[in-house]
Amino acid sequence: MSAEEFRKEAGIASANSTQLPDPVQTFDAAPFSKTLKKALRNQGFAAPTAIQAQGWPVAVNGDDLVAVAKTGSGKTLAFVMPALSMLEASRPPLSEGPVVLILAPTRELACQISEQAEKFAKEVDVASVCVYGGVPKPPQVKALRANPAIVVGTPGRVMDLLQGGDLKLGAVSFLVLDEGDRMLDMGFEIQMAEIMKHLSAKRQTLLFSATWPKSVQKLAAAYLKEELIHINVGETEDLAANKAISQQFYQLDDDEKEAKLWKIWDELEAADGDFKLIVFANTKRRIDKLQGEVRKGGYDCVAMHGDKTQQERDKGLEKFISGGTSVMIATDVCARGLDIKNVTHVLNFDMARDVESYVHRIGRTGRAGTTGTSITFFNHAYDTDCAPALAKIAEEAGQVVPDYIKKAAQKAGKGKNKQWRY
Repeated sequence: MSAEEFRKEAGIASANSTQLPDPVQTFDAAPFSKTLKKALRNQGFAAPTAIQAQGWPVAVNGDDLVAVAKTGSGKTLAFVMPALSMLEASRPPLSEGPVVLILAPTRELACQISEQAEKFAKEVDVASVCVYGGVPKPPQVKALRANPAIVVGTPGRVMDLLQGGDLKLGAVSFLVLDEGDRMLDMGFEIQMAEIMKHLSAKRQTLLFSATWPKSVQKLAAAYLKEELIHINVGETEDLAANKAISQQFYQLDDDEKEAKLWKIWDELEAADGDFKLIVFANTKRRIDKLQGEVRKGGYDCVAMHGDKTQQERDKGLEKFISGGTSVMIATDVCARGLDIKNVTHVLNFDMARDVESYVHRIGRTGRAGTTGTSITFFNHAYDTDCAPALAKIAEEAGQVVPDYIKKAAQKAGKGKNKQWRY
């Protein structure tokens, strides 16, 4: 189809009236070497996703890019492949430090990006290192001494390594800021500003974000060239729930929630047992209590929260991903960034703390063209502030809004809680 027809069907739009290069509709047409194109085909992908199709020609052309697209859209390869293509073609000297720097807000996301990068990097003999906090620094320092071309890391650990003289960034010519909105939510402005001081102004910068609030707009204005190309994929100007996700709501008091969770779990087991469920709760104590109750009942699950060591989190995540257990109970440490395939259900045991967290939580399912189900427990006693946003998010995604949420939304009006303005 024509470029215009493809963009219309894929929901791709230029957000700053810049003329976009033609999107790449097949892997054979991708602006990469035969080696990289073959590696893409060998991964079993049918065709480039929308963000890859439009992002690849922009990035390969050397332009700064802002890409606003929902999570699960294939954005990792949208920046990894152009970075590898550049490294393969130029083979720059690495004695002055890495040439590609990819910053991500969480350890889990950094590890996932690094894992994806390494799959393709080995095909073109490029080395990549992942650095993040919560684990001993010496092994990462040792890995950096081998002069990798790509460093993937969290802002805190990257800054720590910079200050210790273990990482040099003067040679970075390709910078990626992934999940820019989350980076700001987690308070990394100071670390990012410090890191930027060590980077050359001649670099190419790519910023990816699921949303486009004013804070992220300021980030783009501060660190990207004025003549950047800004593309949106799908419903991005406001937070929007994926229409492939069925949203279900239950009105429950706190003392009714556990019984309902066990009933839902039993129903999923009885259906065919082939499910993957993430249960979100707001406190570590709640997570540990639920895990204890699960084990008392003879079932198994993984618990993920901030008090777990990195080793425990990695082990638990691997168990859930591999199918060793069908249920993961987590705080919002897992709400964003994690790209886990085949999550069929997400359950909000406790209401999310804000509207962005709610949308990102339910976005753990229905990813990469699949369908999914989100289940939310609504406690009328203290979730009324959320009701206007919940109703609007559900309506925009074509979902049925229960009468009790409609009534709560009318009662709340515009809502006093700024975190739930939508």
